[in-house]
Order: sequence, then structure tokens, then C-alpha cells
Amino acid sequence: MWPHLIVLVDDVDAVALMERGRALRFDPALAPEGANINFVSTDGTGLWRMRTYERGIEGETLACGTGAVARAARFRSGAWARLPIDIQSRSGRMLGVRATQAHGGGRYDDVWLAGEGRMVFRGVIT
Repeated sequence: MWPHLIVLVDDVDAVALMERGRALRFDPALAPEGANINFVSTDGTGLWRMRTYERGIEGETLACGTGAVARAARFRSGAWARLPIDIQSRSGRMLGVRATQAHGGGRYDDVWLAGEGRMVFRGVIT
């Protein structure tokens, strides 16, 4: 399980990500494992942006697919989100979340994450 804490902010670029992310990641309420912290904001034109403090990395990552899905699930009703939704990651690339709404309970079935995949490292362990 990869828990996420979604934090709505006015501007993701203005977040002191290392300080605020670390403090929330290790907050006792999220014990014992902690969580990935996803800061999200909209720019007023409908574009959602996200920055992530990732546990294990203990720093910012350029994209977080599970965080995009968590964000879509968390703000699934009203003006906060209507699926499908695209969320711009820190890398500038878009992550798309698509799903079929299940019957009742505000749940979704058949959830899909779409985005670019890239090889960023190749190595050999001997």
C-alpha cells in the first residue's frame, strides 16, 4: 500500500516542499509508515498542477502516478474534479486519470492512468 496525503494549496510553486513535505510525511497521524505528500493547486484556467514529496526518496519527485490517481479520487465531486482529469506533474508532463463511476458511494471502477513513460536509467548489478 502506498498511502498519499493530498494537500490543496494556492500555488504549488510557492510551497516550501522539502520542509513542509518532510514535516507532514513524518507526522504522527500518518504513523507508522508515513505517506507520500502531494501538493496540488489549480491556476484558475482549470489546469491542475501537482508536486510530490515522496517517502523513501525523502525529497521531491518529478511525477507521481499514484498521487495523480489519489488526487482525482479525493476531489471526485463538484467543481474540484470531474473525470477524466489531467494533472501537470513537476516535470511539466501531463498525467491523465480516467475512470468509470461505480453505482453509489462515490466510488470508481476501471481506473486508468495515462502518461508518458521514459527510460531514465539502465544498469547492471553484478
